[in-house]
Formats: sequence, C-alpha cells, structure tokens
Amino acid sequence: MSNVVRHTDRVAALLAARILSGTWAEGDKFPPDTELCAEFNVSRTVIREALRLLGGKGLIEAVPRRGTHVANRQNWALWDADVLNWLNNNDISDKKYDLSSDALDMRLALEPTLAALAAARADTDANAALQEALRAVQQTPDTAHEQAFLEAFYRAAGNDFAIAALPLTAFALSHRATALPLEAYRRLTAAIAQKDGAGARQAVLQAILSA
Repeated sequence: MSNVVRHTDRVAALLAARILSGTWAEGDKFPPDTELCAEFNVSRTVIREALRLLGGKGLIEAVPRRGTHVANRQNWALWDADVLNWLNNNDISDKKYDLSSDALDMRLALEPTLAALAAARADTDANAALQEALRAVQQTPDTAHEQAFLEAFYRAAGNDFAIAALPLTAFALSHRATALPLEAYRRLTAAIAQKDGAGARQAVLQAILSA
C-alpha cells in the first residue's frame, strides 16, 4: 500500500470520527484544506482524497461557493463497511450517535424473514454450507466463525440484497456482551433443513434477543 493511500485512509478515519461522534454536527463547515494539511501533516492530495472518500460515503457534501460541509445524517451510508468500522473505532458517549441498538433493530426486522426464506429456498448445497458453518462455530465459538455462520444463513435465503446487510450484522455482533447463542443457531440450522419456516423464525429471534 502506498504512503498516499495509507495517509488517506488514516486522515479519512480521523475526520469521519469527528462526524460520526457528533464533534462536527450536520451542516458544520470543514476547515480549509491548508489547515487540515497542517493539522495532519499531509499533502493537499491526501486531504482531497480523504474528502473524496468521505463524500462517496455520504458523510460530507461540497456546495459551490459555500465549501465542504458535514452532510445530513439521512445521507450517510450507514450500511457501508468502512462507515461501520469507523463507528466501531469511536468512543461515542452521545446516545444520538450510538447506533448499536439501531443495528439490533435492523437484525430483528430482517433476519426472521430471511429465516423463512431460507427454509423455503435452501437447496442441498446451501444446507450443507450452513451445517458446515455451524460445526465450525461450535468448535471455535468466536466472532469470525459466527459471522461465517450468519453469512451461510443469509446466502441460504437466496436473496442477493441480503448479502449487503452482512457488514451491519457484523457491527451488531461486535456490540453484544453475551455468549454466542449456539443452541439457537443449531435450532435454526435444523429448521431450515426441515423446511420449517416458523421454527426457523423462532430460532433466529431467540438468537438475536439473547444479545
């Protein structure tokens, strides 16, 4: 990775932290490039690339003759993996900017439907992948294996849009303080294999609500 890319990623993360924590509020104007260059000890190219990165994720917007401002929250790409990673790396005390409970809400809205779809659609390969992922997370109950299990579950639903939600799910998992719900995952896997939609929905709800 080039020095420019490393510096760009570092500066983008630091600027994003100020936005996502509420230090810089919606509508606040960014300091001039020269000031940012001096603060972070980087070139104007790095600053411009960092701002381009933040703009692509909806965190900032440039208005002709008005400069660069923090964008409205409704424009933030909160499902983006980088944005979720930046959120995870911030110590956010303001409840307005703590989105962990919102992420849990989205899992509750999404996963019961995916469970029913998986029970209806999962083929032999999908069931085999899910069972293999279950065995792996049972043997090594850590976050990485849990995420792999949930990816197999999402894929079993046969809906490509569901895969886009995996970064949000990973973000929600990172905020859980309880043990992995292995028994609920076992029941979910069995219900999908048995094409038991109601059982699959119940099992996934148990898994989420145990967080």
